[in-house]
Formats: sequence, C-alpha cells, structure tokens
Amino acid sequence: MSDFEHAVELTDVTVSRNGMVTLDRISLTIKRGEFAGIIGPNGAGKTTLVKAILGLIQPDSGEIKVFDRPISELGHLRSKIGYVPQIFTIDLNFPVTVCEMVLMGTYGRLGIARRPGRAEKDAAMAALEKVGIVDLKDRPIGRLSGGQRQRAFIARALANNPDLLLLDEPTTGVDVATTGNVYTLLRGLKSEGVTVIMVSHDVGVVAAYIDTLACLNKSLVAHCRPGETECNNALQAMYGCDVAFLHHGDAPHIVVEEHE
Repeated sequence: MSDFEHAVELTDVTVSRNGMVTLDRISLTIKRGEFAGIIGPNGAGKTTLVKAILGLIQPDSGEIKVFDRPISELGHLRSKIGYVPQIFTIDLNFPVTVCEMVLMGTYGRLGIARRPGRAEKDAAMAALEKVGIVDLKDRPIGRLSGGQRQRAFIARALANNPDLLLLDEPTTGVDVATTGNVYTLLRGLKSEGVTVIMVSHDVGVVAAYIDTLACLNKSLVAHCRPGETECNNALQAMYGCDVAFLHHGDAPHIVVEEHE
C-alpha cells in the first residue's frame, strides 16, 4: 500500500489498567518509513503503547490512527502490520520447523479454514531469505540459538510483507554480536520502505540505528533525534544521571555517568 503519510498517530491517548494510569495523554506521530525507537525505565508503559497501537488494548480516551485511519477502520489492512512480541509463549519442544512457524505469519491474510498455498509458501521462504536463515528452514525451532530464533520470529512477522513492523525488546537474551546483526537487519528493512517501531532498553546501541527516539515514562517526555539537547535532557530526567550522546563517524553512542 502507498496511500498513507503517517504510519502511526496517537492524539492525547490515556490508558489505565487495574486502576492505574499506564499511559498519560500521549501524543506521538511516526512518519511513514521511519525507524523509531521507544525507550524508558521499567514500568514506563512501553509495551502498553505497542499493544495500544496494535489495537490489543483499548485506550480510555484519545485517538489512535494507523496508516492514517482509525484502528477500528483498518479492516484487511491489519495484515500489513507485523508484530514481534517481547516473549513468545511457544513450546520449544513442539515439533514444528522454522519454515512451518514462519508460514504461520501468513494465516492472517488467509482467513479461517484456508490452508497455505504456493503464494504463502513462497512468502515464507522470501522472509527467511530476508533475515538470512533460509538454510535453517527445516530445523526444529527448539534447535535454534537465541539469535537464530529471534530472526525466525522476525521472519514470521515479515511473511505478510508488512508496511509497519513493531518489535518489543527484540534482542532480549541474545549476545552483543547478534544484537548488532538484528539492528542492521531492521535498518535494512527501513531502507526498503518498512516503518519500524522498536521498544528497547539498550539506549546506546539503539541510538546508532534509529531516526527518532520516543522517551516514555507514562507520559511522553520527548520525541527527538539522538544527540539533540532535548533527548539528552529527557534521558537525564528519566534515569537520574548525566547522559550525553557522542558521535564517532555516523554512529552515535551514549555515555552515562553514574552519581555515587
């Protein structure tokens, strides 16, 4: 699809859960084709924000649009949203191969009681090729490393060729080298026109790859580009320490000075 300007728009969105406000009057716009990071301390509402964008959580007030349309009016366009949750509740002993799991990502467009055909199988293989693990297509998911498994989950989200990809802590439990590979993969998807929104706790690494940073602590503290004064001030306010972005070539890094 090509007829939208903003991938996501939130206007004065408030969400409460169990009597507690988890998102407080959030207004945020992510433009089409951006690679956006969402950061904040534990309990800041990052996962709640992602679920609200997906329509899995109904806000108490405010409006959320995806592809310039209210969520309730997305219809078949929901299949153009890919989602990689923070924790997959999947039994790693279940006898399913990587290709079979990725193929599950096409079920949303198939509908009820329809079996995947050649088009869906080709889409699954293309997604595996894109994340660089097509050679693992016949391997049981329980025999994958953490990094390989995360790439498989991303491939599953890509099987429907989404225009918007949301990821919640996609590098949790993987090593530093794999983390960099995953971020490089996501930046490559961005260059192909996919809008990427990623929740992460790894501020320093994220800053080297993203276009914009949403600093969240129940309310939106700042929405800015890494290295801008607004971002530095927001990080200081959230984490209670001296924070600065340093630039070495094209990759900014974060420095955090702890106070004793």
